[in-house]
Amino acid sequence: MTARRATRRDHALVFGAGIAGLTAAAVLAEHFAHVTVIDADHLPESPVRRPGVPQGDHIHGLLVGGQRTLEELLPGIGAELRQAGAVTVDMGADFLLGTSHGWGTRFPSGLTGVTASRALFEWAIRRRVLALPGLTLLQKHRVDGLTGDSGVIHAARIRSSEDEVLTHEADFFVDATGRGSRAGHWLAELGYPELPQSTVDPLVTYASRTYLPPREAPDWLACYLMVTGPPQTGGGSIATIEGGRWIVTLYGLGPHGPTADEAGFLPFAETLPHPVIAEALSSAQPLTPVITTHATANRRRHMERMPDQPANFVLLGDSACCFNPVYAQGMTAAVHSAALLRAFLPQHLEGKAPAARFHRQLAAMLDTYWLLATAVDLRHPTTRGDPPGGLQRLLPTGLDRLLAAGTRDDHAQHVFLEALNMLRGPASLLSPQLALRLLRAHTPRTPLTACDPPPAPHR
Repeated sequence: MTARRATRRDHALVFGAGIAGLTAAAVLAEHFAHVTVIDADHLPESPVRRPGVPQGDHIHGLLVGGQRTLEELLPGIGAELRQAGAVTVDMGADFLLGTSHGWGTRFPSGLTGVTASRALFEWAIRRRVLALPGLTLLQKHRVDGLTGDSGVIHAARIRSSEDEVLTHEADFFVDATGRGSRAGHWLAELGYPELPQSTVDPLVTYASRTYLPPREAPDWLACYLMVTGPPQTGGGSIATIEGGRWIVTLYGLGPHGPTADEAGFLPFAETLPHPVIAEALSSAQPLTPVITTHATANRRRHMERMPDQPANFVLLGDSACCFNPVYAQGMTAAVHSAALLRAFLPQHLEGKAPAARFHRQLAAMLDTYWLLATAVDLRHPTTRGDPPGGLQRLLPTGLDRLLAAGTRDDHAQHVFLEALNMLRGPASLLSPQLALRLLRAHTPRTPLTACDPPPAPHR
């Protein structure tokens, strides 16, 4: 093992080159002369999967709220994604949503986004960010630890794949290494207290593969059979991505989850509450093996609860809070967190706002995501973790009423789609005004059955 030292002034370090790390780097480049992004992978020059994104084979969604914010951070990125093959989707007209309450209505909603593989999203963002002045990418290196004193981090120890250790000094540090973040360990080494965590784990298993759709494709671009609570134990999604392909993710709770057995993929789809996904796959051509994952827990690292913490070290993305992937919140939360960092940095650089203030602001923002994800997951009998709070107990009832009304009322469905796409907070689903409208639109519940044909979009 060899060691050498690199000193940089007016320098920010970002650990992790995923969506959170890249968008954070774009923000930091507005304020620091030098920004170094460090990642353990060798990052591909084309939009292909990489080992450091273990869930990269599954459906990923950048929700409409996230896409709008990403456009603010990187103007023109939407056009670049579409030029690279991403598919434009109207979340009302092109999105088929089935729940235990029935089919959501379909109509032109104005909630327009794009669908693509995780690899394409990341590649397009990476290409833009790494072209910014002062950006450096350090590949095939990982963070070993931090050094600092008097409440400030001074440097990070970086280890290469050849076991070379490099000490990088910097003025600001961002941990965006994801679910497996070792931030708590690094801080404990410096004498900081234990990093508090919360976990809600519904014990979901995911299985995904990519298909070539049949020549006679359905009239939707994305389909989602959503698990909203007992007795339903399985669901699935299809999204049209670049190259005219489908990416298909099936999921199940506890012992009811899918496996990596290719022969069992279609039979599992046939067990879902409606045959729409199985029927679509029966005439589609599989292009990849089945990939499974069990790392689907909702988990928060509560830096905002740390009584003492470094003034120049922040957590972003899955390092701060990761979600059950079925709700497609992760990339959008990462982008919104980067935008929050953008608003925070001027105050920090003026010496008025240590990282603790940012973490309090971040926690308030993440509360919205956490509530939406865990309120539904806590209904499942398989779920383990922290007991539900007040809003977590109330929200599912409001959500049930909204989904039921959305099977017949375009306005109710639009409200749900706004919440799903992080354009309105979950508390608004419990407002008296919405409750009154839902009461007027109330109809007896008609659960989705195999006999119910998917609705066509209307104008």
